[in-house]
Amino acid sequence: MNFPHPANKTASLHFLFHPLALGVMLLGAPGCQSELPEEAWEPASGTVERELRVANSLTTKALVLNAISTNPTASDLLIGGGLAALFHPITGDSYLQRQLRDVDAQSFMSYLVSCALPAGNTIAWRDPLTLTTRTWEGKAGLCPQWELGVPSSTCKNRVSACLLARNNALGRRVELSMRGEDALQPALFSLESQTRPVEYDPALGRVPSFEECATAQSGVGRDCGWKGDFIGRCIPGQTVRLGAGGRTPDQCLTGPSLGTWSGARMMLRVCEGNIGCDSGDTRYLGQSQGTCATTNAAVAFTCPASGFFNVMSAPYDSTLTGNASVAVETGTYAGTSYRLSEKAVYRLREGAYYGNIFDSKALATKVLVDENGHIVGKDQTIQGSVYKKMFSCQAPEWSNDAAYASHRVCALPGSGANCAARPVGDCINYTTPSASKCRKEDGPVVLGDGNFEECYDSENTLWWEPITVFLYEACGLTPGIPSEYCTWRSTKK
Repeated sequence: MNFPHPANKTASLHFLFHPLALGVMLLGAPGCQSELPEEAWEPASGTVERELRVANSLTTKALVLNAISTNPTASDLLIGGGLAALFHPITGDSYLQRQLRDVDAQSFMSYLVSCALPAGNTIAWRDPLTLTTRTWEGKAGLCPQWELGVPSSTCKNRVSACLLARNNALGRRVELSMRGEDALQPALFSLESQTRPVEYDPALGRVPSFEECATAQSGVGRDCGWKGDFIGRCIPGQTVRLGAGGRTPDQCLTGPSLGTWSGARMMLRVCEGNIGCDSGDTRYLGQSQGTCATTNAAVAFTCPASGFFNVMSAPYDSTLTGNASVAVETGTYAGTSYRLSEKAVYRLREGAYYGNIFDSKALATKVLVDENGHIVGKDQTIQGSVYKKMFSCQAPEWSNDAAYASHRVCALPGSGANCAARPVGDCINYTTPSASKCRKEDGPVVLGDGNFEECYDSENTLWWEPITVFLYEACGLTPGIPSEYCTWRSTKK
């Protein structure tokens, strides 16, 4: 493979780090697990990080068949100006406003703004279906200039990669980490070293316990008014003890008081994995509103098979306010750690996504809302990728990367149709290096991040803005996929 060296490119985008040296297997124990100690995931010292943990629930169908990005006229208008002016509720572009009669176009734009603009920035727009003014919210900040001006090529490529990374066939809301590098803007990405539990169940929606209580309630059994604390890791089968000022029930006489609380009396709940839970969920591991004849909360539980747990806290009286400072027993059980960083939780490398979704000349079909308000072109079956300039490569840890890629990027994976990208193979191939689609799996900005960089498409064109996705659970984005296609290997191919 030919690897040209550009004159003016020094970086791509870095969001979250994962140390993986070429040829050394750091990821993956059987069954989609990793058993590395937390210290192994620390990046090189002197770096500045910002992980980007986002939810991906943009359906592949909405991504590949919508009246904005699959519409050459709309796509050209979109990249020709600032988003705020183009979608202004009163003075915005009338053609683009008409295309928003397609709800998939609305969904696409919501994700585009989320990828492009930073948190706190919004784009106001007029919903032609309800005649109301609504807003799209920024989050990732990959292309801030697009809010008021024309996006650069680098911007378009980064947003394209973000959009592709955040789609899945069923639109499941699954948290993931997107990682990249940018040597020109290292201060832009500050590290969030502690990760809170996810508030959404991919199958059921927001966990009720994270909603506000509609009426005043008290007691540990209520499923409202809770908030996420942090995520921990433990050795399966081992007893874990934690608290917010109390002794655990099995150590009332001899055990230490763990943690503290302030304000109103506090309660604790512990759940398996990275997602919070209600009191009756299968993820539920234990809870406490006071132990050992006190009102101080503490919980003892058996570490689940996954090796991960998360903690929630709430005031005993839902109308009051308090804070819990949770501490985990240390010493005897040195294998337990708490307040994990995002890189320690989202540790399974999925693959890289790259290309340009906004190339109007590289569309395999067209969708639009006509002058009569009719949506044309939605019910199509296009073999292969709708976007001819979008690509994905898969991490070498997958047992069958080609089959996994098809399920990940295609709306009709069984037939390989209505895909959002062309799967091109292994990002890194250790057996046959010349078959690798990326030059690097560890960019120069932060050594040890395990981030695919400088990736090639099927025509051997080099792309400098790939985004690498890391997951908590290997098969979380592809429910129903045959296990032989979604198995994390203990050794690399």
